This record gives sequence, C-alpha cells and structure tokens, in this order.
Amino acid sequence: MSVDLRKRIIALSERAACAAKKQGIGDQRAQVVLVLDISASMRELYKSGVIQRAIERILGLAVTFDDDGQIDLLLFGTKAHQLPAVTLDEIEGYVERVILAQYKIREATHYAPPLRLLLDKYRAPQADPAFVIFITDGSNADRSATSEAIRELSSQPVFVQFVGIGQDYFPYLLKLDELPGRLLDNAGFMQINHLDAIRDDELYDGLLNEFPRWLEKARENNILRKP
Repeated sequence: MSVDLRKRIIALSERAACAAKKQGIGDQRAQVVLVLDISASMRELYKSGVIQRAIERILGLAVTFDDDGQIDLLLFGTKAHQLPAVTLDEIEGYVERVILAQYKIREATHYAPPLRLLLDKYRAPQADPAFVIFITDGSNADRSATSEAIRELSSQPVFVQFVGIGQDYFPYLLKLDELPGRLLDNAGFMQINHLDAIRDDELYDGLLNEFPRWLEKARENNILRKP
C-alpha cells in the first residue's frame, strides 16, 4: 500500500470512529460486510474508480469495528459471488485487480442471492454482529424472494444497511420499514445521489443511523449475546 493511501485509510477510520461514538456505539465490534451490485448500469462506477474509492471508505469503517480490519465482500447480479476479503494489504487496486479482471459487469439485479449467502454464514447467538452495507443503483427483479430472505435474516445477527446510488426511485427499499413477518426491523435504507460527492462524516452518519437501535433490540431478543 502506498504511503498516501495508508494515510487516507487512517484518516477515514478516525472519521468513522467519531461517527460511531456520536451514535453511542464507539466500543461496538462487528464484522463489516460489503455487498456490491454488478448489474450493467454499475459499469461506469467501477471503471471510473468510484467503487474503488467507496471500498476504501468502507475499509475505514471496518478498521474501526473489527479487530482484523477487513471487509467480507460479496458481488451480486443474478447470482452472488464471495470474493477474497478486502484488507489493508490488499485494498490498493482491488477493483481493477479482483473485480474487473474476473467478473463481467453486465448482470441483472437480484437482491436475494447475497442475502442467502449471509444466512448461511451468520447464525445466532453471537457476541458480535455482521454489519452489512448493500450498495445498488437499481430496483430488484426478485422482490418476493428478497422479502423472504430479509424475514429469515431478522432472527440472525445481521443488520443490512441498503444504499441506493443515483437519482432513481427505489420503491421496494423505501418500504422496508413496513415489511411484515420479521422478528425485528433488521434493515435500513439511505439514498446517495453521487458517492464521490457525499462527505465522509455524512456517509458514516447515514450508514450507522439505524444500527444502534437494532443492536439494542437484537440483544433483547437474544440474537446477540449481552456484553
């Protein structure tokens, strides 16, 4: 890793730590998971470096939340793909080297497959949750399957923060709070018109906004072990 990039990640982790402290979860541990859309409309965001820079910002959060300082990374289109973890040693050029070199950015948008992978990996009770940042630029074509996966995840130590990119309307994600049949509200949604334009503090505040309330409810329901 270059010296400049290392300094950037350190600065990002400090901003993420400030955001977590402001939300009252400064000492919280979590495994950060990043789920990225590889549908055709995302192609330019990958090729222009926008997604690379976004991963670097999420790594700043991972360094704050996780002792191993890494991101579990999933891609999804019509299927889901588990990628090598993003670490401080591997972050430089990750998109070009790992994603663009091995995957075609041209698939449709199905949310359920990566959510199913999360169900397979994270099971209650655990001391530390999975904090999932799920980035997409379009509505999904599998709403019924997605709703069922989110319902099943509601009894597991997984919080999913959906992030809609661009100015499109996200009717399904906007109604997540109304999704019935869940043990507790286990998903949030924020929309960002331009990933590069949002300030770091605004990004971290938005990502963490609903997480503290979920942590409280997850402990009350024995999904997470109480400290």
